[in-house]
Amino acid sequence: MLLTLKRFGITTGSTAAAAAKASVIYLIKKQKPQSVTIPTPIGLRLEIFVDKYFEKDNEYCATVSKFSGDNPDVLDGIKISACSSKLDNGIVLEGGKGIGIVTKPGLKVEIGSKAISPIAREMILSAIKEVIEDGVKVRVEVPDGEKVSELTMNKDVGIINGISILGTTGIEYPVSDEDYLDHIKTEMCVIKTLGNSKLVLAPGNTSFEYAKKMYGDFVVKIGDRVGDSLKLAVEQGFTHIILVSLPGKITKVASGLLNTHSKYGDARIETLTHASVLAKLPIDKIEKIANSLTISEALTYLSEEEKRKVFEVIAKRVLERLRKISKNAKLGVIILSDEGKVLAKEGET
Repeated sequence: MLLTLKRFGITTGSTAAAAAKASVIYLIKKQKPQSVTIPTPIGLRLEIFVDKYFEKDNEYCATVSKFSGDNPDVLDGIKISACSSKLDNGIVLEGGKGIGIVTKPGLKVEIGSKAISPIAREMILSAIKEVIEDGVKVRVEVPDGEKVSELTMNKDVGIINGISILGTTGIEYPVSDEDYLDHIKTEMCVIKTLGNSKLVLAPGNTSFEYAKKMYGDFVVKIGDRVGDSLKLAVEQGFTHIILVSLPGKITKVASGLLNTHSKYGDARIETLTHASVLAKLPIDKIEKIANSLTISEALTYLSEEEKRKVFEVIAKRVLERLRKISKNAKLGVIILSDEGKVLAKEGET
């Protein structure tokens, strides 16, 4: 049997954190290390190479290239720079040229602010604090960000004039590639050897962590491969299978996309609009949902009770889709908010 090793990548958040730490080292110690080691939100430390150092207008700068591993990514190889200067006190982190501006609600960043997610911002600050605890300003910029952003979906989610600095773990997992199914199957086999008939499937990093808190070690991260993973679970002999997901992915499944990768389509807003009609929401809320760019934006217009009603409809629709794949196994669906709150449950959970 030929074993194929897959390469992991680093997020834009990790890339920015490495550039920031390198630039601060250059500022404070006047050193130019070939690589820096940064902390990540999952406890791992990453050694990341630095492309170059330079000085600009009394700032000390470093540039790092993003590496996407075996994930197809238009941002692979893009350069992210950080420029540091001294302050009397405090640590200030700014977003500069090539980092997009948020124009819509629901993105965890205030409208009008630079598109640096809270987790990525904290990772960058943590990397800086490993060098200095006080008295520095760091500006992160992406020289080609505005140009490259035209190749991304940023405009579709309300981010303009640049890319986003993101990353919940600091690491890019090669979850959308064909060979990832072998990895999923291996994890299922390990769980099966423990004698458990129940299996929990979670598409993303956040839903995976929430699901582990709910169900322990019987959770497999499946990426985009919802339909294929359910088939594998049935083949492995699991008789009780639960899908745990955040709103974005699960709404795609409700629309019939059992591979949720963007290249296969996206009917999330249309599906959410349909669900809001069936949930008998007021017409003004339905119109706001229909005109939203993202699920996150749409949810900002709804009360907690309205979210519950809409996602009860979505959960029922998802369960119908899953039952077409497996008619015999006990199936359940749990939809969670970004904060881990249960929005809806359906089936046997």
